[in-house]
Amino acid sequence: MGRFGHYVIDADGHGGEPLGWRRRIPNRFSSTMRAWVEAMRSKYQGLPGGGMRVAEPKGAAGFGDDLLEVGGAMQPGMYDPEKRIPDMDLEGIDVAVLFPPGSGEEWAMGDAQFAAAVCRTLNDARAEYASYAPERLKLVAKLPMIEPKLAAEELERCVSEHRFVGMVTATHIREKNLDDPSFDVVWETANRLGVAVCTHGGGQAPGQVPFGIERFDTRLGIHAITHPLGAMQAVYNFTVGGILARFPRLRVGFMEAGVGWLPFWLERLDEHWERMPEQAPHIDRPPSEYFRGRCFLSAEPEDRTVPWVFGASGDDVICYASDYCHFDCAFPDSVRLFEERTDLTDAMKLRLFSANAAALYQLTPTPA
Repeated sequence: MGRFGHYVIDADGHGGEPLGWRRRIPNRFSSTMRAWVEAMRSKYQGLPGGGMRVAEPKGAAGFGDDLLEVGGAMQPGMYDPEKRIPDMDLEGIDVAVLFPPGSGEEWAMGDAQFAAAVCRTLNDARAEYASYAPERLKLVAKLPMIEPKLAAEELERCVSEHRFVGMVTATHIREKNLDDPSFDVVWETANRLGVAVCTHGGGQAPGQVPFGIERFDTRLGIHAITHPLGAMQAVYNFTVGGILARFPRLRVGFMEAGVGWLPFWLERLDEHWERMPEQAPHIDRPPSEYFRGRCFLSAEPEDRTVPWVFGASGDDVICYASDYCHFDCAFPDSVRLFEERTDLTDAMKLRLFSANAAALYQLTPTPA
């Protein structure tokens, strides 16, 4: 049982990449890896702490002039599983689902073979990290979506070899929306394997085709808009675009995008479908009916709209997320802050802390 009284599944944590994992890339890709890292360094500027938060300076990794590392110093638990478990205990987390970096690995350098090598190297390195405590550390796979057949093969490998509980994708893949038929091989694989599909940002990654962010010239504006706008786009693709209709067992999480936009967006999509159903030939019922019961969002403790969304969209939608240990997370207080909220009922907290994430990832919702 979690430290603050509830069994807690973190539906969206980060980290799990051992230091130096990029050096494990096959030698033939070494020069491309250096070029890709340089592209990331030039792209990601203006985020506090290089995008990371360090609550415990002792042992934090600073990369200095390392040509294959990106960003600022990191909380040790981001790369060392032995340090991650005490951080989870401190925060009150029993099981954490860890998401990989979102730096355009799906299409790295526009090269399908390099992207596949990056994703395989990354997934294997993260599996090594999670093997320290497999009952508490769960993973989603990063896939080379630039070539969907390779992406489907990598998902199959990660689930069969490493027992990953899902996959993550950017909310669009360069010039393609997620409902492009070329991606059906990926959704079919996830549907057959029974693992979660999660979208998680990616709109500002190197090599991405801009969506919305091109009208902003600060990291504040870009970071603020890209996640919720991208998630709204992805919800449209999975509902109106027919992905959920074609793959009836698929479960989908739209992560790190807040939750307050959901009731408005589903209501608006339903209204437009009712008026123009002929323009949505892939579905035969309101978009919200495909969403409910199979789709999930993640929330962090500062989100004041959580109880309203519980009331407007149902109690089976929102999952707790720590966002450990990004610059804007609440570590080590995120569980406590949610637990102390008086606008959430005990029933809401039970769904938020474990039941909904367990449904998304097919995990046990209570202590074993």
